[in-house]
Amino acid sequence: MSLTLPSSSPSSNFHRSHSDRDLQSNERRSARPRIASASSSTSNIPLQITTTTSTLLVNSSVPPSPLLLPWDRLQKWLYGIAVVTFDLELGQSIELLLPNHCKLTDKEKLNLSYLSFPDANSTFLGDTQYHFRIKHESTLPTYYQYYNSIVPPALQVDNNSLFGYVHFRQIRDKTVKRGYFQKSLVLLSKLPFISLFLSIVSQLGPNYFQYGLTSLETCCHLMDHQWPEPEPGKTLLLPLLGNVLQVRIPTHGDKPFSSSDLIQFRSIVNESMSSNNTNSYKYPIDDNTDIDTSSSNNSLPNKQQNSTVNNNYTYTSFEFHQKHEQQLPCLIPFVHDVNTYQSLSSVLTHIQLLWELILLNESIAILGSFPTNCSQTVQALVHIIWPLRYASDYRPFFTIHNSEFQEITFNASKKSSSKTSSQILSQPSIIIGVTNPFFAKLLHHWPHIIRVDDNQQDRMKSKQIENFLIIEDNSPTNEHDDNNINLSTSPQTKTIMKKFPTNSKPYKRTRTTSNNSSHLTFDMKPGLYTKYKPYLQRDKTILKKLQSTNSQQRPDTVQNALIRRFFLELTQSFIIPLERYFVSLLPLRKYYQVNRKPPTIKDFDNEEFLKTLDQYGPQLTSGLKGDWKDLYKHFLSTPNFRQWLCDRQQEANAKIYSLYIETIANCRLEEDLKLSKLSEVELVDLLLKFHDLIQRLESKTDELLLTIDEILKNDYLDKLKIKIKIIIDEKLSDDMKLLFNKQVKITTY
Repeated sequence: MSLTLPSSSPSSNFHRSHSDRDLQSNERRSARPRIASASSSTSNIPLQITTTTSTLLVNSSVPPSPLLLPWDRLQKWLYGIAVVTFDLELGQSIELLLPNHCKLTDKEKLNLSYLSFPDANSTFLGDTQYHFRIKHESTLPTYYQYYNSIVPPALQVDNNSLFGYVHFRQIRDKTVKRGYFQKSLVLLSKLPFISLFLSIVSQLGPNYFQYGLTSLETCCHLMDHQWPEPEPGKTLLLPLLGNVLQVRIPTHGDKPFSSSDLIQFRSIVNESMSSNNTNSYKYPIDDNTDIDTSSSNNSLPNKQQNSTVNNNYTYTSFEFHQKHEQQLPCLIPFVHDVNTYQSLSSVLTHIQLLWELILLNESIAILGSFPTNCSQTVQALVHIIWPLRYASDYRPFFTIHNSEFQEITFNASKKSSSKTSSQILSQPSIIIGVTNPFFAKLLHHWPHIIRVDDNQQDRMKSKQIENFLIIEDNSPTNEHDDNNINLSTSPQTKTIMKKFPTNSKPYKRTRTTSNNSSHLTFDMKPGLYTKYKPYLQRDKTILKKLQSTNSQQRPDTVQNALIRRFFLELTQSFIIPLERYFVSLLPLRKYYQVNRKPPTIKDFDNEEFLKTLDQYGPQLTSGLKGDWKDLYKHFLSTPNFRQWLCDRQQEANAKIYSLYIETIANCRLEEDLKLSKLSEVELVDLLLKFHDLIQRLESKTDELLLTIDEILKNDYLDKLKIKIKIIIDEKLSDDMKLLFNKQVKITTY
């Protein structure tokens, strides 16, 4: 197997820590490879590793600096990697940023530094992972444009945002003045693959903290050479530290959470179980490694290997290769998803109300004690309207040090505190997850607040047989009592005996929140705090399924599948009338004519659409009752509708232009174009039109032609070139023939 190592020579613009320099010196002294002599004029260093079983020859092209990694294919997955540490004088600061050409403004670097550490007074010790999202304006590369054209809208890359996936470590360290070691490894990416990148950073983080910068550079080098491009619709194998992650990026034509995903999951599980029983084969890490069927028992198990590591362990390239053995692929069913059931457990009885809030772009604040729960909850909310794309801004984790803190919090609070409806409507629609107790006082005027249950994750891990506990609940009495928790003062309250399924003691508030309180606190009971009155009646069937006596015995994957199916069917029932009306706006095939421009789409008329709901409304596909028409009226004024309409118009325009080119390519010159009746000037205009179509077909950056199949595109090109040749040879004068022949020769070179 070939293992290519990047250079470890120091960089002029990067100061290495003492630990990294000691690591390099120890590695040079104890490394087993025998470095062959090489000429000083070449950058190829042959590295020969001699063992008792085999000889490993590595030819590596060493870059001039360890920070100048190629990132040819890796840049399509990762925008960069940052290491953030805590400095006693500067506070949180970026210690390392890979690669060297990673472009971030000073404001973005500042936001990255503060978001990489939990913004809470916590004595948590150990490792944790979470993610955040920041503003990052950049031009969208061509490969992301093609990616956006074939993936669902919810997975499209936004050129104005950047995701950060954090592995944070906080442990006691007597050598540090503060007494704690605090550092974060952050993966930066344009792709919203939450589940995938959190899995990746949970492996890269501990590996970096244990072995240092050299191991991180080696991992990036191997990922750059071995990872395929993020191509939707294909099964991708991603080697990582001896493991192989198997993922599949959904396409626009996929049905989310369909049975095909379950079939693929079962096949992988069956293969893994059979292989574990027989130890018959292992997956290779790269194409240069042969599948080994005999040496699977020669290596130590991972747990045994990890137990032999101590603080003075010397990390060598050979042991890196030996330690990370090839394993069976680890399947990640949904690259973008989070544990929806666990994230929404504190508001499980209000999931349908939350669906309306997200659909209508309402502002929501998520309050929690740690960024993991907040970021997961925000991401779960954004995905409940799948396959629609949430068009407003959302921040899975937000701190008081963010550069937009004043804009989002103070301005929004002032506007929402006013009693005029025009100012309330001007409040920016955004979902934020916060952990600093200061936000509880600052956001008390927000219309919708969710307090997450910080202990829910521990409860999920220890599922046992369900025990029921009856407690008293003092809640306001109004017609919407079962749908929300009202913040306003209610003169009447009644005591209700509620039956709570639990396997531990019920949640108890450390401080009672009064209805007359001027602000909320982090001590309030987990749940949803809102005055919103839903348009639709609550579906009690899904709640019975999720809260049945068997629910505590079900794994989270089954509960997630139930929730996804409920949200998907609800969203599809809502979209079908919109899709039906939009299709009626598209031009008929008879309007595609060679002598005319491509036909256009009719404008979307809100009033005409609302008239169609009586006959073709969601009542045909959904059993839910309620004021559907008012819900649509509200939706037609939201950013989600404008985003949906814009996406559908772009898709339709691409299809219209594709059909228009097909019509021209398949037309008959005499019957359809009537060449014999055209003057030479008109023939020249026709030739220029054909040349323009050929240039657009050959271009790989035209958004209208990104979705055309390559076989069809080549067929259209051949037909257009034949037509041009016929017109030039048979219809043009000799002078014009010479002119066009020269032009054709020039364009072919």
